[in-house]
Amino acid sequence: MENLTEGVLALAIAVHLSSQGYYVVLQPEIPGKKYRPGVSAIKPRLSELKKRSEKGFIPPEIAYTLGDDDWVDEETIMQETKMDIESLRDLTSKCSGWVESRFESGIKYWRLKDYQVPSRECVMVNCGFENPVRAIRTLRDLKDCCNRAYLVFPFYVDDVFLDHCVESDVGLQVFHPEVGFFKELIPAEFEDIKNSKSYRYLCELILNKNLPYRVEEK
Repeated sequence: MENLTEGVLALAIAVHLSSQGYYVVLQPEIPGKKYRPGVSAIKPRLSELKKRSEKGFIPPEIAYTLGDDDWVDEETIMQETKMDIESLRDLTSKCSGWVESRFESGIKYWRLKDYQVPSRECVMVNCGFENPVRAIRTLRDLKDCCNRAYLVFPFYVDDVFLDHCVESDVGLQVFHPEVGFFKELIPAEFEDIKNSKSYRYLCELILNKNLPYRVEEK
């Protein structure tokens, strides 16, 4: 345990989730969020994996900025993605199968086309055991773009902190490094996604990172 850093624990969590069929990414930076989780994981829909294998990936920035209902003008997209017009149009041309555009009064608008969220579930895990209070604050900030949120520590905590987790609707697991075992002390409640923009960004980011390594999977 003396040699167990937060980074090593995050890697152990990622391996554990990956073995359960999740696609994972370590410490993703999510637009609109102040904090980064130790691990983010999604359980992908097979039909959506097939679509991305056939049509190509969706840039996370595009998934974050666009939805499949409202049209978004290019100026807004550039402000949110911090791209210039050439970079934006180059990016949309690379995912032309996923977006559509229209002109109105000389302004170009975009939206996602035939889009479905590619995940059946999203899990956020934070292993900030060096600062437990900040760790739970991080998950509070991220809970609106995931279905379940967990803290994972390599030690047991007192009843006061357990109560704090329950009040925050955050699950808690303890990792035993000597046997590679995760023990669940508090289950995380399954909640609906409230922040669809950040959720779409996260899903596409995780797919973009994972799918190239898994295309040969049967």
